[in-house]
Amino acid sequence: MNETSQNKTAKSPEKDPVKGKKRDRSASEGKLLKAAEDVFSKHGFKGATTRMIAKKAGINESLIGRYFDGKMGLLVAIIENYVTVEGAHPKLTYPAQATLTDEILAYAQFKFDRDCKKNFDFFKIVLSQAIVDAKFAKRIREIMQPFFQPELEERLQKLKDTGKIHSDIDVKTLIKGLDIFMFGNIIFQRVLLGNTLEETGKTLEEFIRRHAKALET
Repeated sequence: MNETSQNKTAKSPEKDPVKGKKRDRSASEGKLLKAAEDVFSKHGFKGATTRMIAKKAGINESLIGRYFDGKMGLLVAIIENYVTVEGAHPKLTYPAQATLTDEILAYAQFKFDRDCKKNFDFFKIVLSQAIVDAKFAKRIREIMQPFFQPELEERLQKLKDTGKIHSDIDVKTLIKGLDIFMFGNIIFQRVLLGNTLEETGKTLEEFIRRHAKALET
């Protein structure tokens, strides 16, 4: 071997087997989480099996137990991923509005598009499991931060400070009530009544518009 070859060999970085294994595991976990969400949404938590999930992901079934401690661990991991990566309360994508009614309607549309259109099938799985499994429900409450909307709170407080909302209105309580109403109403209309997305959205808009007006000065 000549001197040039020796220098090239000396400068070549050695592969880190630990980092390689971490990358492989991260990739496998990501595939399993995506597959699990699809399978849970299609078959429900009870109807889904680890075999179905592993097959869809193209990953060895034994890794579900190793990485997530089974099917329930996968469901919890999906929710944790939703909160930490996607953000349970992401940045509002619409500009601040000039009135309470317009702000709440815009927020409702934002939540409707995200939670009723995009994530609704999976939310049904989480809800149904929380109803029958108290331990799971407790774990979800620990993960989630319901009714916490800092950006919306800031916008509504500004409207209140400028005299556009009645002074006796508590902004945090208003947001909590809005979130509870929206989620409960969406579940009732879509699951129990079988209403279409269009019908559900129209009912929500009419109700919110009517009641928001009563809170304005």
